[in-house]
Amino acid sequence: QLLDIRQMTTATAQEQAALLPSFCYVPTDEERDAGTLQLTSVKKESAVVGRFARTQSAEVPTRTIAAAKSWLCHSRVDRHDAILPWNAPAEVRKCSPVVVSALYLQHLVDTWNEQFPDTPFKQQQVTLTVPASFDASARELTREAAALAGFPKDFVLLEEPQAALYA
Repeated sequence: QLLDIRQMTTATAQEQAALLPSFCYVPTDEERDAGTLQLTSVKKESAVVGRFARTQSAEVPTRTIAAAKSWLCHSRVDRHDAILPWNAPAEVRKCSPVVVSALYLQHLVDTWNEQFPDTPFKQQQVTLTVPASFDASARELTREAAALAGFPKDFVLLEEPQAALYA
């Protein structure tokens, strides 16, 4: 059964969808303070993930993060440094690739907990898949992001080709 994921579609509207686009929008202070955006927060970094963020990537690319997962593999940058959105102006709050990955995962955790309050996410058997191209560092950074997002301590990290074979 697919989990319908609640997400912003516009600045004031939410919908359920089966997919969560891996886009992250960093709102302005005014947008955040207005309280109309559904924010996901890890380590005091507030952002909007999903469909609204994907739309914002065309309208406000300097405030939108795409391909955070790819940044986890980029060994020439410190993946814990707040570097995203890449080349954004100084007034834009930046997040690290690890934190952005945690924001996506936390949104899924929050969605589960809203829909199944009697069976919290932390009590579930969870398998998280990663690309086969992930090296040991990227896999460990993914584990760290999952821990920040509230995953159970004993979750399984599995490469996508293996997951497809087991499925």
